[in-house]
Amino acid sequence: MIEAPPFRMLVDFDGTLVEPNVAIILVEEFCEDGPKVAHEIDELLHSGQITLREAWRRQVALLDPKRLSEMADWAVRNTPFREGAKELLALLGRHRIPTTIVSGGLDFYIDPILRHAGIDLPVFSDRIRLDGDGALELLHPYGHPTCRLCGICKAQLAHPFPAPPLRTAFAGDGSTDRYAAEVADIVFARRRLKLYCDKAKIPFFEFEDFHPVIAKLSEWLVDGRPLPAPRALGVSSSACPISTTLAAGLPDPGVAPPRIE
Repeated sequence: MIEAPPFRMLVDFDGTLVEPNVAIILVEEFCEDGPKVAHEIDELLHSGQITLREAWRRQVALLDPKRLSEMADWAVRNTPFREGAKELLALLGRHRIPTTIVSGGLDFYIDPILRHAGIDLPVFSDRIRLDGDGALELLHPYGHPTCRLCGICKAQLAHPFPAPPLRTAFAGDGSTDRYAAEVADIVFARRRLKLYCDKAKIPFFEFEDFHPVIAKLSEWLVDGRPLPAPRALGVSSSACPISTTLAAGLPDPGVAPPRIE
């Protein structure tokens, strides 16, 4: 009989698995007045003046459909992985921990970056495609059916499955990663996510590179130390109605999320 894994791991991409926010550096590199425009959109997003969906709509509108391959190739050459990332994924793989990349980024650069690095993991992200007129169309295949805040509903994806629930560990860095952190019961956080977890009193393990994450996971997977006790969920100040609902133990108002094996 195969022993069930003790948890599953969800990892954000931009700013977490890789060092930069790739979407922002693509706008900076390939769009007119790119650095200025990218900074303005990022500031509007993180100050709460626009949603993640709106930020993506504005960024995608700036991209030249004819240069997608060029942009993807550039991203492959210019996107460093966070130190320890590949060692982290190797550790998770050796111990058969279900690991999924959950990203508010776009498939056209995420997929080739991972493929070039030899990383073969499930990826849940936003997508773009050419419409009938040759313009870029932004798709949200993992968005929540009743919420338009984020392109991908990380809260729904991080919610433990019933019968029996598999605990969720989440690693992220950004403002919108807070919605997964509000639902996951093991959180690894850096940058804006760390600040939010501090403010919201969400327990977390801090990291900058991945070596502290590897050390903590090794305690559980290699040394046999027990996982942290499941934390009491529940948030009172979240901007996300889905994470608030799920963290309170109430039924999801939408359909079931795609199952992450």
